[in-house]
Amino acid sequence: NKGKNMRELKEIIIHCTATRAKWYEDRPVAEAVKELTRWHVEDNGWSDCGYHFAINRSGELGEARPLSRTGAHCRGRNKSSVGVTILGGRGGQQDDEFLENFTEAQDLSLRELIADLKSKHPTITKISGHNEHSSKACPCFDVEDWLMGK
Repeated sequence: NKGKNMRELKEIIIHCTATRAKWYEDRPVAEAVKELTRWHVEDNGWSDCGYHFAINRSGELGEARPLSRTGAHCRGRNKSSVGVTILGGRGGQQDDEFLENFTEAQDLSLRELIADLKSKHPTITKISGHNEHSSKACPCFDVEDWLMGK
């Protein structure tokens, strides 16, 4: 549904929450999104959650900031990107394998979200990890290798 106000999206940037595996494990993703939003609004002083989407441990997809609004997740790259975070990753390293920090359900859900976003927004040509744009380990796996199934 590409309205007149829709931003031109060029990139999906993947993040992790750097939370313990058990954090919000047995609760609906909407509750985790609410808590992430609280952190971003109360602790950071932002207007909303910095991410557009969040994926919990069971692979449930939650919507946070509306896609039509510029995110607050990767300095210098927010204007034309979609911010997606996956719950978990605490203590993870930049070159970890995906399944060292996340679940198979998250893997499947993230791949489905990427495919869906790319089909709705053909201008998206890049999928990256936060660690490709800053000196952080986030999302605690190599996005390019993961996408290629390595």
